Amino acid sequence: MRLSSSPIQWLGALVIGLSASSHAATPWVQAGDLTARHHIEALQSQGCLKGITLTWPISWAALMQGYRVALAGQSPDQVSQCKNQHSAYLQKALEQTRKASTGAQLTLGGATQEPLYTSFSSQVEDEATSQIALYSMGEHWAANLAIGYVDGERDDTRLRFDDTYLAGIVGNWQLGVGAIDRWWGPGWQSSLALSNNARPVPGLWMSRHMPLAPESRWLGWIGPWDLQVIAGQLENDRAVPQALLLGARFVFNPLDSLQIGMTRLAQWGGEGRPQDLDAFLNAVIGRDNGQTSGLKEGRDPSNQIAGFDFRLSLTPGDMPVGLYGQFMGEDEAGGLPSKFSSLAGLDMVTDFGQGSQRFFLEATETVAGSWISDRRLNTAYEHGTYRSGFRHYGRNMATTWEGDARAVTIGLQQYFRNDVTIGLNLSRATLNQGGIIRAVTAEDGAATLQSVEEKKISLAELRIQHPVLGGQLDWLFSASDKAVVTTLEKNDRWTAGLQWTRKFEW
Repeated sequence: MRLSSSPIQWLGALVIGLSASSHAATPWVQAGDLTARHHIEALQSQGCLKGITLTWPISWAALMQGYRVALAGQSPDQVSQCKNQHSAYLQKALEQTRKASTGAQLTLGGATQEPLYTSFSSQVEDEATSQIALYSMGEHWAANLAIGYVDGERDDTRLRFDDTYLAGIVGNWQLGVGAIDRWWGPGWQSSLALSNNARPVPGLWMSRHMPLAPESRWLGWIGPWDLQVIAGQLENDRAVPQALLLGARFVFNPLDSLQIGMTRLAQWGGEGRPQDLDAFLNAVIGRDNGQTSGLKEGRDPSNQIAGFDFRLSLTPGDMPVGLYGQFMGEDEAGGLPSKFSSLAGLDMVTDFGQGSQRFFLEATETVAGSWISDRRLNTAYEHGTYRSGFRHYGRNMATTWEGDARAVTIGLQQYFRNDVTIGLNLSRATLNQGGIIRAVTAEDGAATLQSVEEKKISLAELRIQHPVLGGQLDWLFSASDKAVVTTLEKNDRWTAGLQWTRKFEW
């Protein structure tokens, strides 16, 4: 395992004796904060939290408002039941976040190789990882300057500014610029829309600050709702350099137990592509399939995917249980998605011993048309013009399994009250059905992280998170029964990595 460079080691030695906090000073719960998500989802299932939990990151202010609103409509006995370990964690995290308004964060890590597969959890990115971040947060704004150095074999971009952002609140809207991880959907192992599988895309965003319900009697049935709009710039070294990533996600909560999300994402513009107003309007209305829309060859304005997802939260026998699903398809003329990929899952929470547990079963099918219509290989996340596909620096921006895959995952998570978390995922997957690589890699671009052949594998992943030296240490151990050959190299069957993060306040 290669470790961080000597300047980073020197910096770590310099600040090791300063005080630290175990929670990040951000105005939102970050995508990848597995422990926070576990407790938030448990509270939502128990009826102790109202609001949206299908789009990450989630505003701290929105969470606390949802908690207060839920308790205000309950009896004293119900309020007492909501004062549990899940709400205790949330209150502790919020208090520590408020205290850490200004400071720095140091991250050091490494792995035996770049991890092939990810999930909703923070982990080391590559063979050597280091980052120093300076943050500050006020009542209506927040800023983070992150400078990282990552050393690996596949992505030659060593110096990175991922996790850098500047955000502010205007009315009930949050406006921001930067590069932050997002997770759009209900899955624990994967997402069919946006996930933290790839590096975050730098750009602009707008989202609701508080997901309040409409006051109109005609729209009141929608319940609390959230809208996010993003516009980002993809990397230069791809089939269409400087293409834009445009996206919108609308989530509403018509019943306390039901959340419904709708997502639309598009690759638009870029070098040599139409970027005028007509091209943009054609993309907005879904007129981007040249075969059916009458557009001239080469005038397709965008590559789009769209779909919907849901989560149903129940408490049979006072046990929080969730049923969830996600369906994403290709956009055709007329703006309606078709050729759906699918994801479905079941999770439940128990409270045995000195902590709580979450169990989930999740199935994913990323062959286009696997749900309802005819199966089409080499279609999901691919495009004839945007030939690098729905990827950023060679990694899929959505599912960790890539396109044309089928996977079933059983997950077991243990959350101790001493801030120790253990997660075990067992997966059986068929990768790249058909064995064709359609994605095109630019001459200096990062290789596509996809199996070059059809491969059936069994995969075990163990993740451990615990406090150490005033910070947090994340361990990753993964093993597969077969080696996976990507477009770059043959990956080892075993991967081990660790990442240490510590915050320093002043």
